Amino acid sequence: SELEVTSGRDLSNWTEEWLRTSGVNLMRPALTVDGAGNYASFAIIQEPPTSPEGIAPILRSHRMAIGLYDLNDGVLTRRERIELDVVGARTEVPQLIGTRQPDLVLLNDDDLTFTKIRLDERSWATAVDHLGQIDDSLARALVWGAAWDMTRDAEVSTGDYLSLVLSGVGVESDIGVVQVILRQLKTAIDVYAAPANRAAYLERLASGMLALATAAEPASDRQLAFTRAFLGSAVTKDHLAILKGLLDGSVTWDGLAIDTDLRWSLLQRLVSQGEADESLIEAELSSDDTATGRRQAAVARAARPTAVAKELAWADIIDRHDLPNALMNATIGGFVQPDQVDLLRPYRTAYFEVLPRVWRDRTMEMAQDITMSLYPAYLVDEETLSQTDAFLAAPDLASPLRRLLGEGRDGVVRAMRARAKDA
Repeated sequence: SELEVTSGRDLSNWTEEWLRTSGVNLMRPALTVDGAGNYASFAIIQEPPTSPEGIAPILRSHRMAIGLYDLNDGVLTRRERIELDVVGARTEVPQLIGTRQPDLVLLNDDDLTFTKIRLDERSWATAVDHLGQIDDSLARALVWGAAWDMTRDAEVSTGDYLSLVLSGVGVESDIGVVQVILRQLKTAIDVYAAPANRAAYLERLASGMLALATAAEPASDRQLAFTRAFLGSAVTKDHLAILKGLLDGSVTWDGLAIDTDLRWSLLQRLVSQGEADESLIEAELSSDDTATGRRQAAVARAARPTAVAKELAWADIIDRHDLPNALMNATIGGFVQPDQVDLLRPYRTAYFEVLPRVWRDRTMEMAQDITMSLYPAYLVDEETLSQTDAFLAAPDLASPLRRLLGEGRDGVVRAMRARAKDA
């Protein structure tokens, strides 16, 4: 073929491996080090995809680079790069035998192939302390991605991931990467942290973000990103008092514009923590009586940490057919709060009871939104799995409903593994 002529390589198996199969392979280093600190052995272990469930255990051929990074004068720079073909379950790398072990070894350096990667123990320790000092932005992004995958797959704890992010995010130069990392970290704390650790993790996150937000360049995207991460994790009285001050103007940070959108975010956090009431929601809505303002008010009302507020929100979501999609989704967004698991627990059984009616009476879009967003993802226990399995046992479920519930169930199983790792 033209590709074979251009590349000078035999691509006869490429179509079968890459175009007719799905899923992502996983690569991890298998290494030993001698007494002098040099590699005595080095191999790349390739594992088959694990999702979606039932996927064929395919191993593919990959062209891959390995980067060896050393810490010099506070900067992680690449000392050496080798490129090779990875084929099958184990690929030996004889080129590295006798090479001094680096501070960090990065599989798939330069991102030549489509794969997930793992870090060895020494590389992980280096990343926790120095990820932000990697001098190449692509290499940093690859390590950030590996760290998130390792957390989701319960190979490192949420607490370790928190330490890594707090160490490195403040010096990450790519604002897009910063925003993604902070969203992932909040998800990790909400879903993957052991419940006994969650409050302490939130306090660490909020304290770290407060320091970064107040030290950031005024009016910069970084300042706003760190501010939003701070308000999204504030749980202590001191941190919530700062949010109140930002909202009422008694606290100001140079360059931080408290616009309408940020005001609503501040208010919603305060409401969800029991630090603001209906009168403040009404006052904010009177200042922003727009379609957007009404959606934001719906989020705030549903986020109130009371059984009555949850009952009202549930009735609006499930029983009101005149509620526009945007208001329904806003109400769901306020109803489902990771800080309010005890208030959500009574609705787990109700969720499965109303699903048949939802899929009978609502549009496909609304039914899917309700199914995905109200699935008891924060109730990470065997009861959620058993109720899901009981519902899935029905033979006549619509295939989209079956798929969405299967995805929700997979998420709970993943969270159970991650919480066990973090315990």
